Amino acid sequence: MDQGHATFRPGALRHAGAAVTSGVRYVVGGFIAVADRVEHVRRLNERGNRLLLMQQAAPSANERALLEAERLFLWGLRLNPNCSLCHQNLGDTYLRLNQPADAEASLRRQIELLPADSDAYYALGNALRGQGRDAEALAAYDAAVEITPSDYESHVGRASCYAALERPHDEISAYKTALALRPDDVRLWINIGVAYSNEHIDDVAQAEAAFRQAVAAAPEDARPPLTLGRYLAKLSRPAEAIEQFYDAAAINADYFDEVKLGVGTARAQQGRLREATSAFESASRMKPNDEKLAASLEEMRATAEKVDAFAAGRQNALAELCGTPCADVVDSSGISVCGISWADGCGDEAPPDGFSAESTVAELCGLSCAFYVYSQQQAPPA
Repeated sequence: MDQGHATFRPGALRHAGAAVTSGVRYVVGGFIAVADRVEHVRRLNERGNRLLLMQQAAPSANERALLEAERLFLWGLRLNPNCSLCHQNLGDTYLRLNQPADAEASLRRQIELLPADSDAYYALGNALRGQGRDAEALAAYDAAVEITPSDYESHVGRASCYAALERPHDEISAYKTALALRPDDVRLWINIGVAYSNEHIDDVAQAEAAFRQAVAAAPEDARPPLTLGRYLAKLSRPAEAIEQFYDAAAINADYFDEVKLGVGTARAQQGRLREATSAFESASRMKPNDEKLAASLEEMRATAEKVDAFAAGRQNALAELCGTPCADVVDSSGISVCGISWADGCGDEAPPDGFSAESTVAELCGLSCAFYVYSQQQAPPA
């Protein structure tokens, strides 16, 4: 029998890596008493870590698993205050328990023990963000990416901090760095679009391009077309918005309530109040606890009836406006287009007989602009 290769552990004896199950072995060994009880601490940390993994696999489980994990990690740290993994896992536990200040204390101790651990800096950034200390969190994420430049999550964390600090250009730059690491992550394209649409930048072309890139990057994900639809509605482009909303519904019916809310908003922008009310009613049926939506529906139904009565005696003076049917003009741009003049919309082209260059779309397209005209008449005098 070869000499050596014997190891002792609590409750186990192994020879050459294999458990001793038969035969005779003559083993001469000795035990060294180590002050920090490394083996026992390791077992405590492993038991706590298994609980964290179980809780991560089933987040809906109650917090008892996290509290038991906390107890095990604290026990390990009482035996060995320098157990870096215990500090790391305890910090993770506190983050999951929504105790960011306690997490910060554990993670700072971990960094003292392992100053080149990028994971520790990332977790510290999360703990600081949880306390609303975004500038300090940014410094922690910066330290993480300085150690590990390919740390995707820390780049995303940096972008989130820049957003909170109202530094949208830096936010976009951080997201693009993360995007280079994970080019198929649709969330990043959506976040870049949101940043470009920020009031401090308000770059419509770049924002729309980012949202459309998100749609192209994940054709089976309903979130990008839903987000693009909302942005197009914000730009008063309701016809395009409705197309995106229905694309989202076709991809994932679970978003149908949000789709109906978006379609209702876009239909209202088109002045189609009856259709808008119908869409909102569908959304309300799917969200029966939305009291605000339910309350607004009563007023919308009443207004829709009044607009229908108002529109009954109206008609469009023209079949087409600069080559486009009146209904399509309003559906594409929303009722706000009803306030512009022939000259603003058609340029130097001669207006039709009976109208001037100053004639408004509302005068030319009386039926399509019925809701716009009705709203103008109901508005209190300036």
